[in-house]
Amino acid sequence: MKHTNKLLLVVSIIVNGIFIIKYAGPFVTQHAAAALSDGDSNAGGSEVTYHDALEFSVIGRMHNEPMYNRLPAKYKNTLIPSVWGLSTNSSGVAIAFKTNSCSISARWTVRNYSAPANMSRLGACGVDLYCFKDGRWQYVGSGIPTGKDSEGPIISGMDSTLKEFMLYLPTYDGTTDVQIGVSKTAQIWPGNALHTDPDQRILFYGTSITQGGAASRPGMNYPSIISRHLNTEVINLGFSGNGRFQSSVGDIVCDTESKLIVLDCTPNSTPDTIRVNVPKLIRQLRACKPNTPILLVESIRREYSHFIVSDSTTFGSAAYIDRQNAALLKAYREAVANGLTNLHYLESGSLIGTDHEGTVDGTHPSDLGLMRIADAVEHKIVTILKTDCVVTP
Repeated sequence: MKHTNKLLLVVSIIVNGIFIIKYAGPFVTQHAAAALSDGDSNAGGSEVTYHDALEFSVIGRMHNEPMYNRLPAKYKNTLIPSVWGLSTNSSGVAIAFKTNSCSISARWTVRNYSAPANMSRLGACGVDLYCFKDGRWQYVGSGIPTGKDSEGPIISGMDSTLKEFMLYLPTYDGTTDVQIGVSKTAQIWPGNALHTDPDQRILFYGTSITQGGAASRPGMNYPSIISRHLNTEVINLGFSGNGRFQSSVGDIVCDTESKLIVLDCTPNSTPDTIRVNVPKLIRQLRACKPNTPILLVESIRREYSHFIVSDSTTFGSAAYIDRQNAALLKAYREAVANGLTNLHYLESGSLIGTDHEGTVDGTHPSDLGLMRIADAVEHKIVTILKTDCVVTP
């Protein structure tokens, strides 16, 4: 029996050895080669060279300071702390660059590495890459966050023709450093496909829905969707839970060049807040921007409002939302009656659709809901500006 066991052991070793030599060897060699290659035929190797993103075109922020906050530091002491803190989230901020690299990687650092309960870490803390292809912006891939410091490839195996890209930064976290990785021998320059003339950009002031809650990834907040469709820069002043038509934010809007202002604060504002703040904000903006179109957007109908017993004092009920929207409409009509011009209004209607499948939690839109909001708001913008979409979605 002992001899038999020894014989079986020897045979097993010989058979396994033959298998490893014949099959596993090429398998290991093939995958080792893949690991060593970043798919870049012009790289001549696996090395990636990282470049500081501040060397390129940083869009979606209101300053040229060496940081990725949406607002410049001078507003820190003019805003309430909650709004200032949210402004340090990099929602809508993106890096525009062009390169002939066959691979692109990203290395980035966030302040907190946290996410709201209704969002994934990718949506809150990740990065999104888009390419300008065939006259439109097309999604390429995402950088998956792994901690406060994250690094990884986003795309490899491309050809070496010159391409233009946009890398969207985290939506619900502050970004302190961004590095773009390309093949060692590739070249990289600032991008210019997106229209960034200050007087041609669109400014959005709103709530968590505007900021990007609860998008699955950073490029899916609805102002950024509109930005890509119209191929123009947007400024996203969405402040989660803090969009209340505040005059302190109005000061910032007055200090910013734009061709259209979208006010989407209704979901965060009580009817009384709307009655007091909206007329004041409209007059403030008209004084500093006499000819800039202003679009007021109603609150969406929260999904659970269809089931809550109608009580006009209960936040989120259908009757309460009706009061919010009625207060907004009244403020709009009174402003027009008082001679203020170039004001526009968008009813909530089917902003997130009518199939009741457009939200993550009954309030915050899913990607489906965000696409629907973007389509409705974009259609209104195009009508107001009497222009066609630069980029066909």
